Amino acid sequence: MKAKIVSACVALVVLGSGCYYGSLQGARTLGENELSVSGGVGLPAYLSSDDRREADASGEDDIPISPSLSFLTGAARGIDLGFAAYGYGLGPQVRVAILDPGIREALSVTAGANYVIPAKVIGGRASLAAGYLLGSDLEVYAAWDAGYGPDVINIPEDSSGDWDWSGMDDGFYHCIRAGAVYSLPGSPQEVWIPGGLTFEFAIPLDLRWNMVLVGLGVTF
Repeated sequence: MKAKIVSACVALVVLGSGCYYGSLQGARTLGENELSVSGGVGLPAYLSSDDRREADASGEDDIPISPSLSFLTGAARGIDLGFAAYGYGLGPQVRVAILDPGIREALSVTAGANYVIPAKVIGGRASLAAGYLLGSDLEVYAAWDAGYGPDVINIPEDSSGDWDWSGMDDGFYHCIRAGAVYSLPGSPQEVWIPGGLTFEFAIPLDLRWNMVLVGLGVTF
């Protein structure tokens, strides 16, 4: 348990980069006193070669490979508390189940704050997710995420060609995402043995280019 917490704190600082799109989190809450540490990466895929070339040429709305990490604990039945790292920052988050956690259907809301470390600015983020449990080990889910904060995808440059964190604009961002969470049956309760895998597609709704982020995550 202690090793999980220490590892999460270190990785939150190391992996707190990338963009805001996709969280690799399903709709179901953990359950009281349960603990999870999840890490993953989102790989951008443009839907046309023209968009890919234009994004390369202009540098605008060009999403990088985006790592993320979250640490959650079941504070009560149907309520998770923790931290998440994304968009060059980290911050607290809370996930609350709207439906009874004991049924196959799941509906939850997640809210959080994100302190963008290089810019020294706080943004907000929220998500509405619905899921369904297939059998006992596989959850499929879909969600809408939205937030407001610094535009970490389009960071301007100063006169020296370095990133000008103080010159970033704030803006609204949102996306839809869908995926599946597979809990590995009979996983050993060892710190470095994954207890679950997540696969996700996230589609940004506010960028110039038609693209999707393909995400893969592991949970311990």
